[in-house]
Amino acid sequence: MNFLELPLEICGLIIEYLDVISKINFYNASKSLRPFFTPCHVKGLNLSRSRIATVKTLQEELCLHWIHFIQDLNLSGVQDLTSDCLKLYIHRLSSLKTLDVTFTSIFLSDITEICPSTLKNISINFFKNTRKCKEDGKWETCENLFKEKEFASIHFIVFELHDRECPLKFLKNVPNIRELKITIADNYEDCTDILNDTEVDDEMIDINFAKLSYFIRDCRVTHKTSHYLKGIRNLDFAQIEYIFIMYLERIQVYVSPVFMTLFHDTCSDLHVKVCPVLPQDFMLDLNIVFKAWNKTVTNFNHEFFAGLLRDLKDYFPTYICMSGKVNMRVMNVANDWYCIDSCNDFEQNLEFLPSKLTLTDFCRKSGSVLRRSRPISLLPGLVSLSKLNFLRLSNVWIKDNFFSTLFSECPQLQTLDIYVERRGKLSTFRSYTNSLARSVHVAKSLKNIKLTSEDIDYAELFGILCNFHNLENIHICEYERNVNDIVASDNIVIFIKNCINLYSLFIEADLPSEELTILIAPLRETAQKLDRHYLCIEVCDCYRGWNPFVDVFNPSPLHILD
Repeated sequence: MNFLELPLEICGLIIEYLDVISKINFYNASKSLRPFFTPCHVKGLNLSRSRIATVKTLQEELCLHWIHFIQDLNLSGVQDLTSDCLKLYIHRLSSLKTLDVTFTSIFLSDITEICPSTLKNISINFFKNTRKCKEDGKWETCENLFKEKEFASIHFIVFELHDRECPLKFLKNVPNIRELKITIADNYEDCTDILNDTEVDDEMIDINFAKLSYFIRDCRVTHKTSHYLKGIRNLDFAQIEYIFIMYLERIQVYVSPVFMTLFHDTCSDLHVKVCPVLPQDFMLDLNIVFKAWNKTVTNFNHEFFAGLLRDLKDYFPTYICMSGKVNMRVMNVANDWYCIDSCNDFEQNLEFLPSKLTLTDFCRKSGSVLRRSRPISLLPGLVSLSKLNFLRLSNVWIKDNFFSTLFSECPQLQTLDIYVERRGKLSTFRSYTNSLARSVHVAKSLKNIKLTSEDIDYAELFGILCNFHNLENIHICEYERNVNDIVASDNIVIFIKNCINLYSLFIEADLPSEELTILIAPLRETAQKLDRHYLCIEVCDCYRGWNPFVDVFNPSPLHILD
């Protein structure tokens, strides 16, 4: 029986399970297949983080024929998206309710041009230059639009740390926001001058939201206290319940009394303090999440707490000390992400089926690094790893057959995050390159690779990666360089040609600006020749900010590693 002979409802179910690329290819394959498409198959269109993340995809026949049925459109990170491009389609998006244009060239100042009348949920970059937008009247124009639209859900990406309180002030006269999310994205600049402001801002922020979330990662505010969290500290804490989580090496939590039972006391690195009002005198660390709920519109019942625990459970792994057989949970709920130390024979002792796993040389129970006398390996036929889709290897020594066994035994593994400290020893780093080179033929599902190390041999590494044809997202971080060899880019160009699914390549290299230019020039030239303008390619000496691609390498909004 071929597809055309199947019952219509069965065909519809099959189409629903296809991703956007497959739906487009299926629709274009034959006109006889098009009657099987119904409006429900295109209600949600997600072009983010894929090789079809380009404005050209909106010109596909499937999208053009059904554009008036699209309700949820995710264009986050689409490299060639501008307000002028999107304006060409807005009048046809007559059913659009949710739009995400974060990490594109569209900013809040453009919203009057790309906002259909039906839109209820918006995710967008905040003003590119807040002060200028206030001076030329764009702030007031956009503010009036938000008052009229009464958006239910809003997400702002803020690219300047000193604008951290501006979204709350921008929305202070807007009523009835169901959910407000603010991501502070560019925190790598030197904040010494920015945060030296000594004026006291006591203006209280209106609590006009049901739920508020602030995400601040890698906030470089050395020797600064929570007093500098403008916006957050101006909330009326008598009207809200809150959770504040901060992570660098230790987990620091402040909560209002209603949330005191959320966190488990078995993790030695966890410090929880119950405070009705967030203190203003503790030192800020790198990774911060603040959540608040309006008391007047929130029912803090069993259903609320069950949902909250589901939302928070992947913020932290369950830490397992294999030598002492001790499980240390942060959240008072079981999860499917585990951080295991002393990794020898770990897979034979697992009593669960993790989907996310971190193997590390750091023991949180003892607070010390565990040195291994021999590299770890995996035994074939292990059911305990069959559901694994994310693996982080943090400074562990592996055998040459590790990855070939891993990829064979883990058919769902998509993301691999590798951290290696060489410290003058080639054996640990060499174990990874040798093992990856041996595993190319079995890595069917692998899509994302991140490698953090020192003195990276780019020619060798990309000579290996160019054979992993299914890769989509690559992040290479060279945090230190002690040798003076010339960076070879030929294999990186071959990699761009071979990996047709690639959409993101980030390289942080500890190199002079001249060599960075030499490294990136052939990459972009090759992408241009191949008409792959959707590719996000960045080469720099220090990666700056949050982007929609880096999240695939970490399950935690706090960027928990070990």
